[in-house]
Amino acid sequence: MRRFFVAVSILGTVAGTAHAQSSVTLYGLLDEGLLFNTNAKNIVNGKNVGGRQWSVDSNTGTLGSRWGIRVIEDLGGGMNAVAVLESGINVSTGQFGQGGTAFGRQAYVGLGSKSYGTVTLGRQYDSVNDYVGRYGFAAAFGGSATEHPGDIDNVNHTYRLNNTIKYTSPNFSGLTFGGTASLGGVAGNISQSSGYTFGGNYARGPLGIAVAYVFFKDPAALGSILNSNASASTFGSLNSGYLGAKPANSLQIITAGGSYQIGSALIGAVYSNTKYMNIGAFNGATATFNSFELNAMYRITPSFAIAGEYNYTKGNAVKGDIGDQTYNQYSLLFDYTLSKRTDLLLLGTFQSASGINSTGTAAVANIGNLGDSSNNHQAVARVEIRHKF
Repeated sequence: MRRFFVAVSILGTVAGTAHAQSSVTLYGLLDEGLLFNTNAKNIVNGKNVGGRQWSVDSNTGTLGSRWGIRVIEDLGGGMNAVAVLESGINVSTGQFGQGGTAFGRQAYVGLGSKSYGTVTLGRQYDSVNDYVGRYGFAAAFGGSATEHPGDIDNVNHTYRLNNTIKYTSPNFSGLTFGGTASLGGVAGNISQSSGYTFGGNYARGPLGIAVAYVFFKDPAALGSILNSNASASTFGSLNSGYLGAKPANSLQIITAGGSYQIGSALIGAVYSNTKYMNIGAFNGATATFNSFELNAMYRITPSFAIAGEYNYTKGNAVKGDIGDQTYNQYSLLFDYTLSKRTDLLLLGTFQSASGINSTGTAAVANIGNLGDSSNNHQAVARVEIRHKF
């Protein structure tokens, strides 16, 4: 990644204030490809009839397109000031990502200490992303087309946290930990839409292992974890029945993951338990999803790697057979590196669904952010070019 170091006098001109020595890094990633979807959403006379689709696609890339600015200012005595502004990009249209949010990926400022850790304030990632996400196939390799159905456990960081205070520890011989506290910002109700997360990761030698916990009140309310973008969130049928009229009043996620390096092979696993609790539409019932993932990556040559994933996600019934749904998903990725900054990739995912979804109808496939298919199976293939700067 190319780095631009700006002198103190230039930074002072931009910010209007003179500071100690600082660095400003401009960075980004552009990921664009051709996507084939065997069963894309297609509404005719109010009914989703599906259909094959070819498209130029930027939204389901292996790594989300973005650009950002990172600032670090040395304050002396082991202290520094930090700030990040990072915007998602839809390369196909030039629009902002994250539902049109200008700096939808990250926007924060804070203070750090080599001895005591870092505290930041703003729009940030939760502890699932910070500690467990790296072991999931979607965040590490495959992108949104390979995430768990609906990304219900946020292992692929679909959802960000507004109005958030975060603490990140220093590295203690491979151990890092931290947490977040999000303020709801609702006048007269200091707990509405608020939440917290915490987690930790231990990485030493070939082994890495992490755990994380998330709890939010009113998760689907405007500004809360599941509805924090500029435009309102839409949910697939696997969980929309829990988050629409009379929604769940709280969300809990418990997740763990790890990996082990064996020569040129990396083997990983992730487990998550997601609960939509006290659902008004179902007389206070709790909907639970358990998700199990196994993944592996093998580097055949320094420039060529292959990776794959299997995910099993199971929802429990909340009333009769409503919510008793099962998803099986398989993904395969080929990555050819042209240079340190440019890759060519080929990705394929297949998903099948069975049972009854949260709306009381037959469960349908739902790969990544592509929305509900018209029946219980769906496959996508994507060839892409990815460039980092």
